[in-house]
Amino acid sequence: MKRSITALLCAFSLASVSNATTSRTGFVDSADAKNVALLVGVTYGLPGIDLDLKNVKEIAAHPGYQFDTHELWEDEGSVLNVAKNLTDLSASVTDGGTLFFYFSGHGSTEGLLMSDRVMKIGEIRAAVEKGRVGKAPLQRLVMMFDSCYSGALLNGVRRVEHKETDTRASQEFADALVKELQAGNRAEAYWKKLFVFASSRADETSAAGSEGSAFTVNMRKAFDEAVLSKAKVSEFVTKAQKYTAAYHHPVARLVPVTLGDENLVP
Repeated sequence: MKRSITALLCAFSLASVSNATTSRTGFVDSADAKNVALLVGVTYGLPGIDLDLKNVKEIAAHPGYQFDTHELWEDEGSVLNVAKNLTDLSASVTDGGTLFFYFSGHGSTEGLLMSDRVMKIGEIRAAVEKGRVGKAPLQRLVMMFDSCYSGALLNGVRRVEHKETDTRASQEFADALVKELQAGNRAEAYWKKLFVFASSRADETSAAGSEGSAFTVNMRKAFDEAVLSKAKVSEFVTKAQKYTAAYHHPVARLVPVTLGDENLVP
C-alpha cells in the first residue's frame, strides 16, 4: 500500500552550551533545554507504522538531543487530542528549547488523516502557536510528516497569503517561501528556526511496508550513518533523499539555510 510522509516536516536542530561557547547541532538548539517531542501514528490498516514511531523515538532519545518524548497511537490520535498535546507541549518548552512533531499515516494535499478526520496543517500550526502565547518563541521547531502528498503541507507552517498558487507545485512554492522568509527575516512569533522534512513531493505517494515506511526507514539509516561519520545536517538530508529515491522524493526545508551547516549530533 502506498502513502507518504510530510514531515515533519521534517525539522532538526541541536545546541549545547559550554564555557560560553554555543555549539548547535542536529535536532535541537540546546541539549540542556526542555526539548519535547510528539510522535503520532494512525494506521487505517497501513503496515509498519509502529516501527516508524519506534525508529523516530530512538532518534529522539539520542543523548545529544534528550527529547522528552510523548506518543499518540491510533484512536488517541484524534484532531482534538493531537491539538491539545501540541499546545500543552509547546507551552512546556522553556527558553532555548525545541518542539519536535512527527506523524506517520495517511495524508492528502489538505492535511494529515487523524483517527477522526483530516487535520489541516494550519490547525497544527495554530495549536503550536497557542502554546507560545505570552512566551518567547520556540528556539527551534522540527516537523516531520510521513504521509502521502506531504510536500503540499510545507506552506502551512506559517501564515502566508499566496493567491493563485497551486499547492501541488510545492517545490516552487516552498522555494519562494524560504526566500521570502530569508529576505524579510520575519520568523513567526512562535518559532525562531525551522526544519521541516516531508516524505514526498506534493503529487507523490510513498511506500509503507511491514518493516516501516520507505521514508522513515531510510531516514533512520541515514541518521545512523551520519552519526558515525559526524556528518552535517545537510549531508544527513541528502543521504535520506538518496536512499528513498527509488520510492519517492523527500522534500526538506531549513530556515535559515545555515542550519544545514551544523553537525547532526555533538
